Amino acid sequence: MTDGAVWIMVGIVLCGAELLHPGVFLLWIGLGAMAGGAATLALHLDFQWQVGAFLICLVASLSIPVLRRRQRGAADGGINAPSVGLIGKPCRALAFDGTDGRVSLGDGTWLARISSGATPEAGASLRVVGLDGTTLLVTPIETLSLETSPDRHGDDPS
Repeated sequence: MTDGAVWIMVGIVLCGAELLHPGVFLLWIGLGAMAGGAATLALHLDFQWQVGAFLICLVASLSIPVLRRRQRGAADGGINAPSVGLIGKPCRALAFDGTDGRVSLGDGTWLARISSGATPEAGASLRVVGLDGTTLLVTPIETLSLETSPDRHGDDPS
């Protein structure tokens, strides 16, 4: 068995070990070993160059998750709070007693509190504007009828 094939086999074993123990970055080391093995097969490298090729491929493969995490962190403001994604989402009022009640959002129901406006009736459209712990802060969605809304194309209907 050639040196390149050994590197590739080690890489496959490391990628397989990632399946048994996910979250350890064995996948990236395995990808580096497989790429280093491919370089060894293609270029017929001596051992010291094989190790160098492995290290270069390892750094390249480890940069993939680092760069993806950096891009994703910039896109969401770096906040690791799934509930922040609820802000701005529409929901439906289920029942309210004063300012406190329950709303339907997605496939679940949430405690909610009206942040502005009158107490909504059941079925009213609301929008999540904030969070207070696990309670959604909601406000009624203003609905404009076609008769009372200004024409958006600049044509005056009168």
